[in-house]
Order: sequence, then structure tokens, then C-alpha cells
Amino acid sequence: MSDKKEIFVGFIASIVIFFVMFGGALFVIGDPLLKASITFSLAAYEIAQEYPLPTSNRLMMRDAERGILSLLDPFSYRIEQSQYNYILEESNGEYGGIGITIMTRDTLLLVASVREGGPAYKSGMMVGDYIITVDSVAVPHHEPASATAMIRGLSGTTVDITVYRPEIDDSLLLPMVRGAIVLEHIPYYGVTDDGFGYIRLVDFEAGASVELKKAIKELESKNISGYILDLKGNPGGYFHEAISAADLFMDDGDMVVGTAGRSRWENRQFYSDNDPVTDKPVVILTDRGTASAAEILSGAMRGADRAIVLGDTTFGKGLVQSVYSLSNDDALRLTTSRYYFSDGRFLNPPDSELTFSGLAPDLIFNEEGEYAFQSLILSGFLMYDFVDQYQPLLESYPEQFAYPDTIVELLAEFAKDRDVNYDSYLTGYIMMTRLDQKLGGASVEVVEQLGNILKISSRLDQEVFKRHSKFLKYHLRRMAVERQLGRAEAYRSVIVPGRPDIIRAGAILRDMKLYNELLSGKVDSDQALVEDITN
Repeated sequence: MSDKKEIFVGFIASIVIFFVMFGGALFVIGDPLLKASITFSLAAYEIAQEYPLPTSNRLMMRDAERGILSLLDPFSYRIEQSQYNYILEESNGEYGGIGITIMTRDTLLLVASVREGGPAYKSGMMVGDYIITVDSVAVPHHEPASATAMIRGLSGTTVDITVYRPEIDDSLLLPMVRGAIVLEHIPYYGVTDDGFGYIRLVDFEAGASVELKKAIKELESKNISGYILDLKGNPGGYFHEAISAADLFMDDGDMVVGTAGRSRWENRQFYSDNDPVTDKPVVILTDRGTASAAEILSGAMRGADRAIVLGDTTFGKGLVQSVYSLSNDDALRLTTSRYYFSDGRFLNPPDSELTFSGLAPDLIFNEEGEYAFQSLILSGFLMYDFVDQYQPLLESYPEQFAYPDTIVELLAEFAKDRDVNYDSYLTGYIMMTRLDQKLGGASVEVVEQLGNILKISSRLDQEVFKRHSKFLKYHLRRMAVERQLGRAEAYRSVIVPGRPDIIRAGAILRDMKLYNELLSGKVDSDQALVEDITN
């Protein structure tokens, strides 16, 4: 009976508030949304009064709210009071958890980013994993904030998370210990061997632009001649942090970004209002995990001819969210506008479905070799387990960790013992063709010839470790150095001098003729052009 009373009292209170605020019944009756709200409240009251079976009115209201929110984008959802407190914690620069960001995608809970050095990172969780359970309890994929509350907890407590990993088509149990996640926005910055400043920026949470300014000023004092700004896997963060970061590179009066929303307060343009901290050339590194505020910085700097973007197309989250407090201390995270760049281009134009088309780079960078093999090797625990078992051996080599080919052969045997087998696309295609021909009544000769070709392809698959020797040695060095000497040293001695896209960025900065031609759009070779979707 108390639920019925609450609905009735709430209904009457709503009517009184509307009358007081808007000055009478004519306005209430004339507003379609208010009319629908009154009708809904009346229906809920009649159900509570007359329906013969017991009902939970709180659940009915919550399900109705979920139905409304399901019509919106996956970044708009209710935030309960306890979860709202987590957001406030993050604004102070620290929280207790495992160091990931999540979002709903295709009715599943997707890991959008994994903070380097955090508990999730150390457990082997990867961007692209789908969270299935937390401590054996299924996560509510339609409520990211509720899932966050399940994952977070006091530092030092344990949590077991089961994820589904598409690359290996299997689920993995990842035990981890929650930690105090200090929002370290820049885990490393330094000078490359050829005299350029490298900055790894992992997010745009509160304070990111301050750390970025500090890093730039210190690098400027070392007389560097250009910057490599690494935004790979950066999930974004606060809108104003992206604007402040752009302000460090762009000239006074340059447009950073514009927003278009339903409210006139959301229709704004933001400009750089200071002289830049540096005017040196910049190459920005991006991938599919570069999102939100990171996309704003990339698009703004490219639009102002202040940077070349190298890598892969970004995530495509061209949206801005605001958080609104509700009357019961809960909150609503709601998309309020979509942003666009100085040329008028939206990642997601207004009045359209979300496309996640992303921001295409000036130059596409793909690692050489068989992507399927590289993905297989890095997506499971093979490399982690190998480094665990052979850490003393890996550490016994010189400071440069210059591994011989015998280390790769040992890794290949280790993979074989663990039944980690690689079948190339070609091998799979030949297998299917041979089977189709056999079932279709093809001659014995045809089937035998396909069998011989299959043997050759399979033999080539077995040599894949040898073909990717350089790739495997790099990642073994990276993991071994990080475990022995820490993450900063792994960046300094392995990642910065050895990662192919960083090396390519340095080559662009050394060739200022090429750099300027890229800025002006004169270079067509392997250049990715952004389709203008604004019409």
C-alpha cells in the first residue's frame, strides 16, 4: 500500500510543481511531454490501485526509465548515488578500482580502455574484451554505472572478472587485486634518439592538460625539434581538458572545436585564447581506441595545420555528455551536444544515428606482417606465461636485451606445447575449398592437388614465428624490461626506440618537406582522406 501512496503523492506533487512553475493548467495541457507524463502517472496510479496481482511499482518505474534511456545512445544513462560518488572521486584525481573504462556495445559491456600499470593491465585485460561476470555475477550491460559499482571497491580487495575475448573466441578468468588508481595522465615523456619529444598521454581526466603543459615545458628546455604525441588507446575524458590541451599548441584565436545541441547554450565555438607553449611540428599517433576528447585534440590540431595524424581511424565518439543531479541524489549522464571541427565536419552529424566512423589519419600506419598472427599472440596469455617462466633467461642478456633467434624458437616450442596453433586465412580457405570439392564430387586428382597445396600452406604457417622474429623479440623485450625495471624504463629503452609507428613519426619530423606537404594535402601516397559527411 505504501507504494500506491508514493505514486499518488508523487503524481499530485508533480501537478502542483507544474502549476507553480509554469503558471497554470493551459501551459501544462499545451505541452506534449507534460501531457504524456500526466497520462503515464495516471496509468501507474490505476495499476497500483486496481491490478489484482502484487506489483512492484519501483521496478515498474525503473523499467519504464530504462525503456526511455534505451532510445538514446549508449553514453546516456542513470547514475545512482553511490556511482555518482565514484565520478566525484575521479574528479579529485584518484579512485579505488582496477583501471578501466567500459561502455555498452551490441548488448554487451565493452572494455573501452585499460589504464597502463593498473590492476586490469597487469592481469592481462585488453581493450576489446567483453566483461561477462564480476565475482561470478552477471554484469548489467544496459547500466554501465551499475557494472562500474560492481567492479570498483576498496584497495587491496580481490575481484575475479570473466571476459570474452573475440580474437581467441573464448572466455578468460582474470583474478586481480583492486588498487588506488591515481590518475597519472602521462606515464612517460622523454627525448628520442633523434632529438624529438615523445609524450604518452593516456587520458583527458582532471589535470591532464596541466601535466601536458609541464611535460612540454621541460622538453622545450632540452632543445627538441618536434613532438610525437601518443594518443593510442586514449579514451578521452573532460571536454575542457581537450580545449586546454589544444591551447598549448595552437595560436591565439584558432578555433579548437564547436558544439551543436538542442539548447542554444550547447551551440558554442571554443577558441584558443593564449599564445602556444610551443610552435614546433607535431605528429599525433592514433588508433581505434583513440576517442572523445582525444579525437577533439587530434581534429583541432590537424584543422589548424598544427599536426600530422599517423596511425588508424579513431573510435568515432563525436559526443559531449553532461551530468545532471536528480531529486533523489542520483544523477543522469546525458548526451547534450555533438562536436565539430573548424571545417564544419562532425564525427557524428546531428539528427543522425551514431556511426562510430571516427577520424581518419593523414597517414595510415599498419604494422607489417600477418595481423591475424600478431593478434593471436598478443590477445592471449602465451607471452605473459612465457615471460613468467623464462624471466631469468630473458634478463640474462645484455642491457639492450638483444635476443638471439633461439629465444624465438623456444617461444615457438612453448606455444606448441600449449596448443596455440596458427592457421592463416589462406590455409583456412584451402581447407574449406578442399572440403567443398570433396563433398561436391570432384575428381580424386583435384582433391589430392588441393591437399598438396594445403600441406605447403600449413608448413608456411608453422614457420610464422620465424617470419615474425623481429615483432616477437620487441614484445618480449618490452614485457621483460617492464617487469624487471619498470614501465618508464620500458618506454625509454624499448618502446620509444623500437615501436614502428614511433619510428615512422620520427622519420616524418626529420623530413620537413614531407611534413609540410602532408599539412597542405599535397601528398597522396598512402594518405587517408576524410569523407565529408556534413553535406
